Amino acid sequence: MLGKIAKLSMLFYASTVLAACAVTPPSGGQKNLTPTDAEIEQYNARVAPEERIVCRLEKPVGTYIAKRVCRLQIDVDSTSSLHRQQLRRVLN
Repeated sequence: MLGKIAKLSMLFYASTVLAACAVTPPSGGQKNLTPTDAEIEQYNARVAPEERIVCRLEKPVGTYIAKRVCRLQIDVDSTSSLHRQQLRRVLN
């Protein structure tokens, strides 16, 4: 009887360990993939200068690990302009 309980406990333990190792994909269904340099180059060759994609490495707040971020040039320009306006308002 004790051997049967020990075998069942080992089976339960092993199945629990294996279940804990299972990895599920993130929900949402959409992957966060940045385009390659070649894809960006092809896209930028076909569009107007303000619609070009610009990629750079940015360090999120709280980490030293840089992450590649790609944005439209017009978004970069408008964000920079907004930040300059806010800085002027604070300093004056």
